[in-house]
Amino acid sequence: MESMKSLGAMVKQLHAMVGTDDLTGWENEFCESVFDQTGGGTDTAYLSNNQVQTIERIYRKNFSDGE
Repeated sequence: MESMKSLGAMVKQLHAMVGTDDLTGWENEFCESVFDQTGGGTDTAYLSNNQVQTIERIYRKNFSDGE
């Protein structure tokens, strides 16, 4: 897990994908919502464990770098 990007960086990178065909409709809405909730990915401290796990899952699905 240490090689994974920071949560804020993941939120920002996933938000850049909103509106693309790479995310499902639900993922689009989720990523947009989390981006808004975290002030653009700058304050992720209060996200729930489920939200964190979902962000990590969507991130791995789209940015698997083999690490």
